[in-house]
Amino acid sequence: METLTIKLTGKKALEALRELEEQHLIEIIEPLVSDSLALPGNEISEQDFRKWVERSETAPSVSLNEAQMRWEIRKKNIQNTGK
Repeated sequence: METLTIKLTGKKALEALRELEEQHLIEIIEPLVSDSLALPGNEISEQDFRKWVERSETAPSVSLNEAQMRWEIRKKNIQNTGK
């Protein structure tokens, strides 16, 4: 299963997604609770921002070379399977 977050730009897009849901091809999960500050949304408080920074600083990380290597593997899998 893959999870995808998208931003809809109009009612017709939502209608098309609802049709896919009726065909049991996708499931729409509502409401979205996202803690990604990269996405547009409501303003956050300074305290919430500080918590986000703390979580980010303690999160596991990988080197740029490792990330590029992982992406190349993932990209080949996507191209081979069409997913």
